[in-house]
Amino acid sequence: MSEYYLKKCGHQELGSIGVSGKPNRGRYLLTSMNEDVLSFFPPLSTTQLNDSTIIPIIPLYSGEKVYCNYVYHNDKFHGSTAAHPRNEYRIYLNRALEGDNYRFITGDIVVFRKQKIFDDDMAQTVYLMDLVHNDGTSYYGELNQIIENYPIRGGYGKFDGTLNEFERRAEAILSDHAPNPVIDTTVTERIITGSADAIANLFNAVTFRDFVMTGYGNQCAITGTVIRYRSFSNLEAAHIKPRSHGGLFLPSNGLALCRDLHWAFDKGFFTLDDELKVKVHPAITSDFLQSYNGHSIRIPDNPFFAPDLQNVKYHRENIYGLFLTTGRL
Repeated sequence: MSEYYLKKCGHQELGSIGVSGKPNRGRYLLTSMNEDVLSFFPPLSTTQLNDSTIIPIIPLYSGEKVYCNYVYHNDKFHGSTAAHPRNEYRIYLNRALEGDNYRFITGDIVVFRKQKIFDDDMAQTVYLMDLVHNDGTSYYGELNQIIENYPIRGGYGKFDGTLNEFERRAEAILSDHAPNPVIDTTVTERIITGSADAIANLFNAVTFRDFVMTGYGNQCAITGTVIRYRSFSNLEAAHIKPRSHGGLFLPSNGLALCRDLHWAFDKGFFTLDDELKVKVHPAITSDFLQSYNGHSIRIPDNPFFAPDLQNVKYHRENIYGLFLTTGRL
């Protein structure tokens, strides 16, 4: 038995598309204020203005792991003078979910189920999502009936049991490969509007790795290469300012490095200068490392992922050459 959350897409939520075929505003899925529904998604606070988080969604039509902004618009409780202050929860759609063709249509039913997945021995709870068009099938009819029977109006539904068609589609996706993380630029644009503390709280070991890998295009920041087979690769997300020194899980504190370079970076065999060029310690005689001395790293196109120069400075002053000091590693 599983727990599912259902939502029928509304015209206004999807941007009120007119005769032009383009939305007049941002597109999102509105979630119910009912506690039974809210408990299905990560908790957000009333005390923090427009509290938000990022949630990983795996659409069953693509199999990718798409990060989306989940926002509690709560200016009603923060002195808003608007005629209609907001008190609502939204999951914002983005191109990674929709492409450029506005995949979600008024009347579609979206079904979510939580699933724990494992990748590189790290566990993460994701939201499997099925998008079901109003095409007259028995599957759509079954979902629509659940929504019609749900006591909360607004196109919402909860179901405890087994949706066989959903599970059939989910099995086909999850048995194929580990989902590839995809992060649309609109997601990072929403993130940077928050405070530094709020942004830091969005990330953990799994999201840090996913964002760092995405920022560097799943290639090593130094070699520009990767060895990959399906979900296996030789890339790792390296902290610039180490966690043991108070470094955060922020993507700007990360580098995508192949495993041997990650190890050498953590040991202080090399560092980066303020121009983000590799600086190999003179005591290191490795021809491999020395071949990259003075080379510029690959800098992500999106500045959200670019290395924070304060963290780079910390690594240079506190980690670089640390291997020479016995007992400090």
